[in-house]
Amino acid sequence: MISIFLLIVGCSSNDDNSQNSMVIGTIELSGSDTAILGNSLTVANIYDSAFSVTGTNSSVVLLDENTTIENGELNSTDFSNGFVIVAAQFDADDNAAVEKTISMTIVKDGDSFSYVCSTPAISAADNTDCGLGYSVDKIAKLIVFNDTTVINVDSGAILIMNGTIDYN
Repeated sequence: MISIFLLIVGCSSNDDNSQNSMVIGTIELSGSDTAILGNSLTVANIYDSAFSVTGTNSSVVLLDENTTIENGELNSTDFSNGFVIVAAQFDADDNAAVEKTISMTIVKDGDSFSYVCSTPAISAADNTDCGLGYSVDKIAKLIVFNDTTVINVDSGAILIMNGTIDYN
């Protein structure tokens, strides 16, 4: 999942897009990294047909107001500030080693911060469990972050996420 996300970022371009942005929801953040990142992420764009981008139908990509995905490519009008969250919850048909994952990159003032987690925790997610309060329901079009724990892959700092993204 992490390498898939890195491929998404690597294929990005500066093309402007024609999608209208709207606030879909807000994710509140807590932890030491909020001193740099701020206390919330406002989700304004969502891509739930993410197979061509992430390689699985079980994922949803959450994006800031300046970032969209068009023709399988990440497009942003502000590469200095933004975020991409790949959220996934797998079922038995997926034959995945984990039940849930998050791969997230936040860019603040040109600096990139990457976070991951999985349930159950595995080494590819720095052995950090997302927590019981995290879920991705593509049928109900609802993503819940309830004391969801992700880890900064560089510093090991824990970031806690809270919020509900309803994209009906």
